[in-house]
Amino acid sequence: MTDQHLHQGEEHQERRRRLGIAGIAALLLATAVGAPVLLKGTAEQGERVPAASAECLRSTVQNLRDGRQAGFHAVYGELREGSLDMEDGITSGSAFRFDIDGTLMDGGGVPSTGPALTWYPVAEAHLPRPGRYVLLLARAERPAKDGRRLFEFRPDDVLPLGTDGRVRLTCENGTAGSVEREHLRTELAGPKSTA
Repeated sequence: MTDQHLHQGEEHQERRRRLGIAGIAALLLATAVGAPVLLKGTAEQGERVPAASAECLRSTVQNLRDGRQAGFHAVYGELREGSLDMEDGITSGSAFRFDIDGTLMDGGGVPSTGPALTWYPVAEAHLPRPGRYVLLLARAERPAKDGRRLFEFRPDDVLPLGTDGRVRLTCENGTAGSVEREHLRTELAGPKSTA
């Protein structure tokens, strides 16, 4: 091998080394720039949802009142992890344990506190994920085959409840808004009589 060939080989290796270093530098730079974006995205997911518009709140209240007319009552609490296969002698489905902390609307045979075995005869994938919610519950017509009392829920009215006491609403235009749980209770109660 001639000196010229050796020299060209060394130049070629040097060029590959420089390209490798440049590639690593570019990757590090992209990572450094991308990390704040990633962190920002993560932080935004935990940020507070803006206050719901008056129209969004009015629409949600009307939905919940419609549910009350159908025999459902708004309660809030925690949906525990794990589902149970359940049947009432006619229908089978998945049930979950919902620990009721309080109510936004009273009545209908729904307890104001305590555990409620809640179900809807659909696939488990359609049930809400574990977490805190406002749900519309009603006492099921029949108990489970094993005698346990069942409660039905309205899957279209599952409202996430934050640790800050704010209820997350889905507005008609697809955006999210939030309202204090106690403010939602007041709106559901309607105007107080002055008589």
